Amino acid sequence: MNENLLTVSTSPHILGRMSVRSMYLEYIIALAPALLVGLYYFGFPALITVLLTVASAAVSDFVASKIQKKPTTLGSLHIVCMGLMLGMILPPGAPWWLPVIGGALTVFLGISIFGGIGAYPMNPVLVAWVALYISWPESMNAYFEPQALGSGDDWTEAETLLMQLKGDISTLEMVEMGKLWLGQVPGYIGSTSTWALLVGGVYLIIRRIIPWQIPVGALLGAVAMALIATYTDPRILELGYEEFAANMNVVWFHLGAGGLMIAAFFLGPEPVSSPVTPWGTFLFGVGIGLMTIIVRTWGGLVDGAFYGVLLMNAANPLLDRIRPRVIGKVVSGA
Repeated sequence: MNENLLTVSTSPHILGRMSVRSMYLEYIIALAPALLVGLYYFGFPALITVLLTVASAAVSDFVASKIQKKPTTLGSLHIVCMGLMLGMILPPGAPWWLPVIGGALTVFLGISIFGGIGAYPMNPVLVAWVALYISWPESMNAYFEPQALGSGDDWTEAETLLMQLKGDISTLEMVEMGKLWLGQVPGYIGSTSTWALLVGGVYLIIRRIIPWQIPVGALLGAVAMALIATYTDPRILELGYEEFAANMNVVWFHLGAGGLMIAAFFLGPEPVSSPVTPWGTFLFGVGIGLMTIIVRTWGGLVDGAFYGVLLMNAANPLLDRIRPRVIGKVVSGA
């Protein structure tokens, strides 16, 4: 008797030609444009940070596999992708030990403690990121002014636009949207270039790696809440909300600033920690967008995109209960 007729694995149970390795390879390809832009503007410090996160995650996965007596998952590229995404949401001026600790936290705190790949309830990259931010906030705010590759190693510390916005609402009037969307602003290594992230995200949607409902829901939620904030935030009202509502400066600013784009297209749709039903994925995305703008406008934190993903991760069991209508009926006594 053939004992291989039954395959037992974690959900979601979708059959297809794509392997875990090929799926995460597509993720890495999609992340490449934003990563290259970040390396161009933040140079050698950014490269070292990303390499250290990937190396630390890979070594930690090897150690965890030995402790748990399981085969390593390095061949699937899952850990490589997780380390890469963590490096891209770290500041370019982070001290060397920060990405090393972050890579280890991604594996041990975000993945292994829950049983490994396919079993964790929350995005392990963001679990590590939050742990780092709570523990070493000053090191997590080590941002640089961007400069073209080869311009020198004289890096100038700077605040991100969202940090400036918390202190001075008139920042909205001074932002150059072209520079903001191209990534010519201080920020995380791989999340400053909105256009590069859009290109990578659309690529994943076309390749059917991620559901379109999550990024679309996140962007729609962010736009709706940004418009509400435009008409209700007293600080914006003092600047003249009619002008801002007419030219959409507030909306374009919030879409291009901070971690919204990388959360909408990469961190939110991470296949293990996101919903699987159509309406569930859409509401998941909407929640990310709403939380992002709520925190930026009225919260005490600088950016709410990453916290929004974690919050919606916790709501996954509820969102997955929103299922399509069952065709047919149950006959009693059958």
